[in-house]
Amino acid sequence: MSQESLSLHRQTREPAASNDRPTAVKTWTVLLIVVTSALAGCGHASVSGGSAAAPSYAGPLSVARDDARHADAGAAGDIVECDAYGAGGFSGTGVYGEGATADTADEALIVAADEWAFGGVHEGLRLAELEPDRALYVLEVHGVVKQAVIVRDGPATAGAGGRGWYVESWAHCDYSELPRSFTEGIGVHIWTDASGKPQATTLIESWTGPEHCNWQSMTFLQLAKAVYVRDPQPGLTDFFAEPYDEHASVPAGAIDTGYERDGHQLWLSADRQRAFVGTVGDVEMWPRTTRPLSCA
Repeated sequence: MSQESLSLHRQTREPAASNDRPTAVKTWTVLLIVVTSALAGCGHASVSGGSAAAPSYAGPLSVARDDARHADAGAAGDIVECDAYGAGGFSGTGVYGEGATADTADEALIVAADEWAFGGVHEGLRLAELEPDRALYVLEVHGVVKQAVIVRDGPATAGAGGRGWYVESWAHCDYSELPRSFTEGIGVHIWTDASGKPQATTLIESWTGPEHCNWQSMTFLQLAKAVYVRDPQPGLTDFFAEPYDEHASVPAGAIDTGYERDGHQLWLSADRQRAFVGTVGDVEMWPRTTRPLSCA
């Protein structure tokens, strides 16, 4: 997953690994109304909170980094139950200064979503545990916790608004384990095997090109270290050895990957320079990039 091209979509879905998010004075007056705005890529989202999930979580809401299952996610990483882990974040201890604080746990969740301070789903999180200085919100899929966000009432810098509630740790499973309404909403396409089981994005993933580059007519497909592109724009021909073919045939010797999506199968040429997406009778040929393709 180290291809530079991943910046086309990853940066719109997870917080940046820095402390440069803007801060704000704590003047939020949120009435626990779902705040709805543009989806990923614009720095805004929607969050609902308040009603408790069942059953409540009985484990610790604070874990030292060295004791956590996932060092990058603190206690939240110990709560999620994943076939494949996705991502997480942990502010650690001390004085918080990475974003704005809020007056209540519920408000902190909405403020953090607006600042894009935690990754994954920002809508439908439910309160699972409440302590005097921490609260746990979870997203369950078929009764299994796939995302956890822990907010804390603790000390913070004056620029963050002073002492208040903020996201201390968060974690979510691989996008393949999150709701399709979420993944499709942010332009991430999940593939399955022949039995219909979703495949982790560490194995295979495709996504719609970023709108801020005006590339949304393109689809990117990553399989291992290779990136293939559906219908590259004319100005990008230098990144490919050959053009996209809307109507092609599966060549002899093609490799059946066993992956499927929306009734379409995926084959690769024997040299893995072309991806063939479609049905046996009609496939599109997506050329492989010859060098990293990204936009600012």
